[in-house]
Amino acid sequence: MRRVLFCAMAMAWGHAVARGEVRIDAGKLERLPKGSVVHARVAVVPSADGSALKFSEGGIELPTAGVVGATAGAIELRCQTPDDWPASGDRTLFHAASGPHQHVTLFFRDSGLIAVYKGGEDYFSSIRYPASGTWKRGEWHQVQFGWQGEGDEVEFLLLIDGRLAGVAGGRRIPNWPAKCEVASRVHASPWKGLLKNIVLSGRRIAIPGLQPGERTITVRADREIGDCYAFWTVANCNKPQDFLIDGHARRMARSQPFVKQANAVYLLGGRYRGTNNWFRGVGPAGEVRADFTGMIAELKGMVDGGLVPWPVLDNVPYEMSDPPQENTYGNTAPAKDVRVWGKYVEGAARAMVDAFGRETIARWWFRVGTEPDLAPGHWAGTREQYFEHYDHTVAALDRVVPEAKVGPGNILNPAGGEFGAATRKQWGLDIIDHAAAGTNTVTGVRGTRMDWFSFSWYGRVGEPTSVFDEAVAAIRGRAARYPQLADLPLVVGEFAVLHDENGRRLWGGDTTEWAASFYAAIADRVFRHGIRHVYEWSESTSGVLHPRASVIALMQQMVGGRRLAVEVKAVSQADCGAIGCRNGGDIFALVYNHRPLRKPKVREGVRLVFEDPRMTRGAAWRVTEWAIDADHATWARAFVADCAAAGIKTSPTAGLYEGAVGYTFGKPGEALFRKNIAKYSKLAATPKTRDGEAVAAEAGRCTFDLDMPGHSVRLIQLVPPGR
Repeated sequence: MRRVLFCAMAMAWGHAVARGEVRIDAGKLERLPKGSVVHARVAVVPSADGSALKFSEGGIELPTAGVVGATAGAIELRCQTPDDWPASGDRTLFHAASGPHQHVTLFFRDSGLIAVYKGGEDYFSSIRYPASGTWKRGEWHQVQFGWQGEGDEVEFLLLIDGRLAGVAGGRRIPNWPAKCEVASRVHASPWKGLLKNIVLSGRRIAIPGLQPGERTITVRADREIGDCYAFWTVANCNKPQDFLIDGHARRMARSQPFVKQANAVYLLGGRYRGTNNWFRGVGPAGEVRADFTGMIAELKGMVDGGLVPWPVLDNVPYEMSDPPQENTYGNTAPAKDVRVWGKYVEGAARAMVDAFGRETIARWWFRVGTEPDLAPGHWAGTREQYFEHYDHTVAALDRVVPEAKVGPGNILNPAGGEFGAATRKQWGLDIIDHAAAGTNTVTGVRGTRMDWFSFSWYGRVGEPTSVFDEAVAAIRGRAARYPQLADLPLVVGEFAVLHDENGRRLWGGDTTEWAASFYAAIADRVFRHGIRHVYEWSESTSGVLHPRASVIALMQQMVGGRRLAVEVKAVSQADCGAIGCRNGGDIFALVYNHRPLRKPKVREGVRLVFEDPRMTRGAAWRVTEWAIDADHATWARAFVADCAAAGIKTSPTAGLYEGAVGYTFGKPGEALFRKNIAKYSKLAATPKTRDGEAVAAEAGRCTFDLDMPGHSVRLIQLVPPGR
């Protein structure tokens, strides 16, 4: 098991270590350490506040001895974005490598800044900062990249303009190189612009904002701001054929107990060869031949299992493309003749109406594809071909059931791509322009029906939740150009904690209290932005709820109530707030304390104030409190400890606290989980830390002082006298 160092190390960031340093500026090029090599085209030029170094075709090579090493190093500098910003390709700020899979690199790729520490082929880890792609030309920015380690473990961080961009962990580079480069990588991919105040050292870089704080959170029961609705009820089902298996729906209800709709992805074929093959070709008169019997059986399996199908109209069948293109998610080529595709969709819709009735189908939500701007994984055609594909799909539905809601495939996260990559070259938001003001390729008139809009948004341990706000702002900003889309319903079509702090994929989500406070913080934003649905992936391991799903269980008590205005007055940088609700006369507050970093945990003191005109001095209200934190409703660390005690090894490429335990511990880990499932179920239960305790109200208010551990959630329920 990888032992996390950051908790012990974090408070030490900022303390000097006994290593030298090298400062590179315009006045010291002649005094660099022996063995340094400065490229002939590096030049000293004037800048606004003194001189700077101009790089164009190469950088500076420096010896590493006594300055930066495998477990202690940092580079700090100021860089000015050049005239060609945002730039394509790679631009390097720092590189130290001893082999193809052993390097520390700080570079821009298509203007997105990436800090990498790779200690071997299986140990790639990175921090991405795609926001650098939005920097303006000629701006100066401070960049700090540092790493510290002990034994084989290394933690590294990236700060931009004094703000933390992320922290990650990696495996120590076993053979540290004798030389490193500034502003180039293996004498290529140079930085092309100005740098100044360059410092290489072994010192620890201080992480800002880690101090515990205090805040007052006021819930105003006399100010309603909207409904408290269940946005977590749609499950992503990318193998609809599984609903033909006896008992599948029941097993799904056990593993995902909060879902009520099945987002049926790949319903029309084109994903798995030999599966969902409804298309039978085109007849001599141009008629589309298809047999949708199997599709209807799949949909009935969902309905019989208590789920409402939400059909995703993809992929194009293999036989309909010429040629098909087999990519990550099946055939992603467009149809050879988009009119044939339209007739195929029309036939599928008519089969649904015949089987379930038009009134039922009219209540279903239809989506045209999946992540069409992820090329070629989900769509190998052009942007324009997708627009045409969308137009013909919507027209096909309109010919059968125009009342049904329809929208385009969920686009990639506009604030950070699929997995934090830059989105500058992605065109997903252009679908809004086409639907609102483009020429419909079927009707020839302006615009195409778009009843709702969907996007993917995946979180990562170490990434701030503010990125969610950035994504929504980008979508709302584009839709705001068109008055008819002012109230466009938004949906998060794919959502999960997809990567741990080391950048490793989490196939079943994070199973710690970090994900619980993360989800509560996202839920607050979902309500704030009016997001209708956030689709679900994994919620449990063998039926044992993850802490994130336990937050959903708490919020279930608030569903059907009215959300209340919440005011936060804070003195710390914690993402700490509350969702207020009145339901059936009771008042609720879901309080969370979240920070991007898993370690160290930083406590937050919260004075929680409920203001309600019904409260009179001395009146006996009753309070019940539920808690989720490292010591409550969390089983992950106990399971990891049990695996270590049993001698079960982890996969070197596995994510930390993975919900799909087989990816981390293999078959032996799965067997151990099943053996101890009663223990983990008990640990997963969300306890009441107060249960109907009497509290004395003041005139118009009731106050509680909460000590919120790092990454914690509390649900407070206040019941008025007489209930």
